[in-house]
Amino acid sequence: MAIAGIGLGALAAGPAPAQPAGAGDAIVCESLVELRLLMAGAPGDRAAASSHLAERTGCRRVPRAALGAVEHRAMVGGAPFECLAVREAAGCLWLLP
Repeated sequence: MAIAGIGLGALAAGPAPAQPAGAGDAIVCESLVELRLLMAGAPGDRAAASSHLAERTGCRRVPRAALGAVEHRAMVGGAPFECLAVREAAGCLWLLP
């Protein structure tokens, strides 16, 4: 009976959104310009931004475990951005917030 209650509660809340493959990965770009262009194509929607990765040659997914320390910070239009060290990358990569 308790299991049915949990299931009904989950149904009442609506279906869970589908997560793209590699949902535990981080989206990073080689330049802040590339990251901003990726974000402009999908404002506020991480899943949509993920679907546009093929259009941005300077952007890709990396495992979150590969992310290191913040090397650079920038403010653009009042929004903070961070460039993190990434294992096996020549320089820092800008992280999708």
